[in-house]
Amino acid sequence: MTHSSSHDTPAGKTMAEHRALHALLGEVEKASADAAAAATDEALTQRLDTLHERLAAHFTGEEESGLFEQIQELAPERAHDCTRLCEEHSGLLGRLDELRRVDVADRGSDWAPGIRAFLDSLADHEAQENEILTRVLDGSEQAQD
Repeated sequence: MTHSSSHDTPAGKTMAEHRALHALLGEVEKASADAAAAATDEALTQRLDTLHERLAAHFTGEEESGLFEQIQELAPERAHDCTRLCEEHSGLLGRLDELRRVDVADRGSDWAPGIRAFLDSLADHEAQENEILTRVLDGSEQAQD
């Protein structure tokens, strides 16, 4: 007997990954809440490294799964949004790399707020993807002729 779940589709897998990333983002946010402690906190550095690894794999999976092509086929008017979101992937990873590479001795008072700003940008990006996924793939947004 074969078991099927919503995680079997590219959209289902992406939504599940978004939920898992959201949990990790919460851990990073909590670790960076105290700017003074964040400047030297090894746990925060490790969480940023974990986030980078998981985010890179997540973005690659989204891009290679055919998910965005499926959305564009169902709702061609969303093609620009799909392209923009894919292009944001490298920029987000680049920003995260910059934050990860700051030497402990150079982590000033703007480092922890920089992490929180990055997390806000990433959360906004994921929310936009979720909105497109739910509207297009659940049928609430039909292709326009």
